[in-house]
This record gives sequence, C-alpha cells and structure tokens, in this order.
Amino acid sequence: MTSPQNYIAEDTTIKGNITTASSLTVAGAVEGDINAGGDVAILPDANVRGDVSGPTVTVSGKVEGRVSASGRLVITSRGHVHGDIAVRALLIEEGGTLQGQCTMGANAGTLPSSRASAATLVGTPGNGRAPTPAPSTIAPPPARPPER
Repeated sequence: MTSPQNYIAEDTTIKGNITTASSLTVAGAVEGDINAGGDVAILPDANVRGDVSGPTVTVSGKVEGRVSASGRLVITSRGHVHGDIAVRALLIEEGGTLQGQCTMGANAGTLPSSRASAATLVGTPGNGRAPTPAPSTIAPPPARPPER
C-alpha cells in the first residue's frame, strides 16, 4: 500500500500552516509553514511564503522562508530559496538559487540557532555545482603535517 499524498492545485492559495504525516506537492501558493512527514515538492510555478520541513524537499518554484530536511534538499534549475536551510545533503542544479545561511551534515535536520556557525551562500552556480561559500564565513581546513 502506498502512503497518501496531498496536492495543492495551481489555482489554489492556502493561507495558514499545513501539517501532514504524508507527502505534499504544491503547484499553487501557500502563505504559511509546511511541516510534512513525507517528501515535499514545490513545483515550478508554485510559491511558498513560510518555512518548509520534510525528509526530502524539492524546490522547482519559489520558497521565501527557512527550509529544513532530515534528508536532502534539491533546488532545481528553476528553483529559488530565499531563507536559511538545514539539511543532511544539498543539490543545486545550474540556474537554481539559494540565498541564506546553510547548515549541513548528519545532524542538520533543524535550523541553526546561531548564525555564526553557518556558512553564507549567495548566488547562482555557473558550473553546475553549488554556490561558493562567502570567504569570510568559513575557516580554511587545518594544515596537514608533512608526511615522513
């Protein structure tokens, strides 16, 4: 049996928070937070003004708010995220944009409480890779001792 899936149609606007134990696909607009127990997909012409949380979040439209994913955040070539993110893994396709603070890693399922511990990512990748972190926010790796 497959798990149920929720769908917000192109001609629909939801004003208020959404909580679901299953997955959610947004083709319309949401003005409020989304908290899903299943995967979340924001389709190309969709707009979300609020925080988005789910195991895997795929953004092909626009999100103005924080995104947290216990698994992976995918920003497609048409996707735009303007807000802080906390994810286990991140994929930004060429043309996709992320503007905000980024926390990544195995324990990054929730958003950072301190901006000092996060990297700042701004801009659009031009080479198919994620944007380069701002140089002032990330310390260089420690020097390796010479091999003997």
